[in-house]
Amino acid sequence: MKTTTASLFLLFIFSITQSSFLFGVANATNDAVLDVNGDEVLVGVRYYVVSAIWGAGGGGLAIGRESDRKCPEIVVQRRRDVDYGHPVVFSNANSNDGVVRVSSDVRVKFEGPRDRLCLTSTVWKVQDKAESSGKRWVELGGSEGEPGCDTVNSWFKIEASFGSGMYKFKYCPSVCSSYATSCNVIEKDQDTDGQIRLALSDDGTGYPWIFIKADEANARIRQVVAA
Repeated sequence: MKTTTASLFLLFIFSITQSSFLFGVANATNDAVLDVNGDEVLVGVRYYVVSAIWGAGGGGLAIGRESDRKCPEIVVQRRRDVDYGHPVVFSNANSNDGVVRVSSDVRVKFEGPRDRLCLTSTVWKVQDKAESSGKRWVELGGSEGEPGCDTVNSWFKIEASFGSGMYKFKYCPSVCSSYATSCNVIEKDQDTDGQIRLALSDDGTGYPWIFIKADEANARIRQVVAA
């Protein structure tokens, strides 16, 4: 009896250790996304998403609106590189991990002041193909529900880009096993209003972005103003 109990106990310990090891290996294959300072990007922390190309590359991503449609709002890029736009917060499909990781499903949500013309969520989602342009834009109004087939349009991946600390967005959700997607990279494009927006691309390389922690960016701006 003692031998049987001991064997079962060892088997239980082995199972836990093996599961922990496999989870660690799976996590290790997805490197942490890093901000502009080389620190890990964390869920629930505000970051600006800013063009990695300075000068002609433009500024940060922000909440915008189409001229002929009040809601939902859209994701636009500010024209000036000194304008960081609106901060975002990330959340993982894996709620047990507090670090944003490369090639993992993440949800992106704008934070900060906005007008009251539109009361839908500020979560990013992929728009249905526009009849006028044939493009699939990234807009707001995404779901804050649990990862799954019902929320598949609201999950994105962050992939390494051209240089260290530079990243691109991709739409290739893994939260719904029955959902077939072509795994599009996300590029910048201009809409009929002349706004620079995010759009899915079948053959692009993905536009590069950097992540700047909002509190640090705001502190630098206050220092410049005070000077």
